[in-house]
Amino acid sequence: MKRIALNGLGRIGRLAVRRLGAQLPEFLCAVNDPAPLDQLVHLLRHDSVHGPSDLAIDGATESGQDYLLLGDRRVPLFHLSDPAQIPFPPATRLVLEASGRFTRREDAARHFKSGVSHVVISAPSPDADLTIIAPVNGAELDPARHRVISNASCTAHATAPMLKILDAAFGLEYAGMSTVHVVTNDQRLLDRPHKDRRRGRAAFLSIIPTTSSAFGALHRVMPQLPPGFDGVALRVPTLSVNLVDLVATLGRDTNVGSVRNAYASAASGRWKGLVALADPHTVSCDITGRSESVVMDLDLTRMLGPRFVKVFGWHDNETGYAARLCELVVDLAGRI
Repeated sequence: MKRIALNGLGRIGRLAVRRLGAQLPEFLCAVNDPAPLDQLVHLLRHDSVHGPSDLAIDGATESGQDYLLLGDRRVPLFHLSDPAQIPFPPATRLVLEASGRFTRREDAARHFKSGVSHVVISAPSPDADLTIIAPVNGAELDPARHRVISNASCTAHATAPMLKILDAAFGLEYAGMSTVHVVTNDQRLLDRPHKDRRRGRAAFLSIIPTTSSAFGALHRVMPQLPPGFDGVALRVPTLSVNLVDLVATLGRDTNVGSVRNAYASAASGRWKGLVALADPHTVSCDITGRSESVVMDLDLTRMLGPRFVKVFGWHDNETGYAARLCELVVDLAGRI
């Protein structure tokens, strides 16, 4: 069996461990994070956004080696900062790089040793061999050529199907997007210096306009996008669920009903499981825990002209992204 190791138990890393430990425990063979065992066990058990783990999680130390106890599985836990020094087991073939620190190819490639042949980065990368949003460009993945792979971003995974469905039904001439995005650990809880001065302001006291890594990832995955496709992120004082606000000029005249029907058909057809439809009167907390890439709020659809459309899609920026990430690493592990 081709086994998976994970580096980094942050927000996405912990959700990935929960998911793999519960659904595919045989795949996960080691974990690395510099934090102490007792703190990691506590954070894996208890999540302020997603609640307690359904999987029994504990820790143990034997002969100086720490272990995570995930259900009836015992997984070695290391505490090193340099990927080149992590002694992943010989069976490890793929590393899920979820630390957020090693997003450049050169840095992620430090995992290549002792049988490790591929790395999947849980973030956008400026120079990965391939940036992938599996339902859009998954057929391009060639394990022989692509050894460092980026899984793009949560916003990219939500926006890509929104764009693809519009393009397939009506054609796209122009498009732009804003994402109403929850706060992240990259922001300051209280005012403190930051390279982005807006992100240096207290995260829970303002709407904070900033950049989004989704646009670069989307242009890499979907080179046919209108060249001017761009936008901003508006960080808001909530902890879970983002909202993509997409505007587009279509290739032909249409109406609100036809746009809604296009998304409804996609959600029950080719995009089932990745695209869903929101219930009437949805607010963000209703989407927490949803594993789809995007949940379309069709009641908010607006036509601003015969070809000018505005559509909205919710997504749990952690649960949905972790689901796509685990699907990718499991698929890739079966091909290498």
